[in-house]
Amino acid sequence: MQPLKHKIIKLFIKACICQFLLCILAIGTVQSQNLEEYKVKAAFIYNFTKLIQWPQTAFDSEEESFKIVVFGDEYLKESFQTIDGKISTGRVISIQYLDPKANDYKKMPAEIQIVFISRQMRLEQVRQILSSIGDRPVLTIGEAKNFSRAGGIIQFFTRDEQLHFEVNLKKAEAYQLKFSSRLLKLAVLVNEK
Repeated sequence: MQPLKHKIIKLFIKACICQFLLCILAIGTVQSQNLEEYKVKAAFIYNFTKLIQWPQTAFDSEEESFKIVVFGDEYLKESFQTIDGKISTGRVISIQYLDPKANDYKKMPAEIQIVFISRQMRLEQVRQILSSIGDRPVLTIGEAKNFSRAGGIIQFFTRDEQLHFEVNLKKAEAYQLKFSSRLLKLAVLVNEK
């Protein structure tokens, strides 16, 4: 009777180890997908800097860098490093990361041109960030459902496993941001409610 009990215990341990390894593999796959997703979003944002025109008041000088504030976790840092330091329209892109859990939106610098808000942010935090921007010409980009309808300018969304974006053109015009026609052809246009 004892050998049968040992065989059952060994099988149970092997099954637990297999399940544990499968969980690790699944987590690694999800993390890899998140990393790739945010690299694509960072590339989109890089192209937005080329296809959107900011008013002259958005920059203190011709040499001032393009300042992008990113609210999110470590995946975002690693992904957005792909565009940090690149040059767009003669300006160096400079990225600053703020912790969404630490209410860092209160520390957001005044001279920024783009804010990216990850889906980790609660709706109340998103509203506070948008409110703290005021009427400054800042391109706000988010992932949360109804972000563009809540006052954000660009919202990323996925349809048929492909990344798309919608644009709140009224809000963009209110901030004096001019979108190229090439960019608008790719976007879904929404009206702020």
